[in-house]
Amino acid sequence: MSQAFFIADTRLSWMMPSIPVKLAGRGLPVAISAVIFDLDGLLADTERLHCQAYQMTFLEQGITLEELDYCEHWVRFGRGITDWVTLNNLTVDPYSLRLRKSEHYSALLSSSLRPMDGALELLDRLHGEVGLALASSSYRDAINGVLAGLNIARFFDVIVSGLDVAAVKPAPDIFLKAAHDLGVSPEECVVLEDAEKGVLAAYAAGMRCIAVPNDYTRHHDFSKATRVCSSLKEITPALLRSLENTSHALA
Repeated sequence: MSQAFFIADTRLSWMMPSIPVKLAGRGLPVAISAVIFDLDGLLADTERLHCQAYQMTFLEQGITLEELDYCEHWVRFGRGITDWVTLNNLTVDPYSLRLRKSEHYSALLSSSLRPMDGALELLDRLHGEVGLALASSSYRDAINGVLAGLNIARFFDVIVSGLDVAAVKPAPDIFLKAAHDLGVSPEECVVLEDAEKGVLAAYAAGMRCIAVPNDYTRHHDFSKATRVCSSLKEITPALLRSLENTSHALA
């Protein structure tokens, strides 16, 4: 992956508007034909690695990044490095920081990447049964590093990155594009997410959502989730089928 691609600040050609979607046939059971997965903190235990990579990068500039600040800014609210530099009145170039952070992150993936508990088993269980998409706000190079390291790219029919849409989570764009590329309607999808911003994005997209909090996100607001599970091990085909009797529509 070229450095020029991953530091680009533009969005790619296919754009979905950041607008809420209402379910057709409101209140009626809708069969689930696709599952859309988040990546960081849901399938892969990588939020700690993203945090460490940014901490290492900032430390080289004489700046301290607290883990709590990372958790709130990046994980909970879905903001990025440009926002962080602006909010903290820093004089460093955010794109140079992002490039250096990716070097640290790549090294950390090589030494410390691991799947979340139950992730590989769930992917294997669902593969071939329903359409599977990956929808991550991360840059494509970061996504590819995790997919390669865990050998899980083969499970997905569609992969959408943060550069493929006009707005990242909590906007619904990334999930709407995933559904579009799978050839299904939003109401046929279930999103699996670990963070508040992802649950809000799924809700705004008109999709049912199962939240699976991790150590970084247990304090998040998951009130818009259809169901909250403590582990991916709790998610079974039977659980997904039970969600067909629930509906989600924005008022």
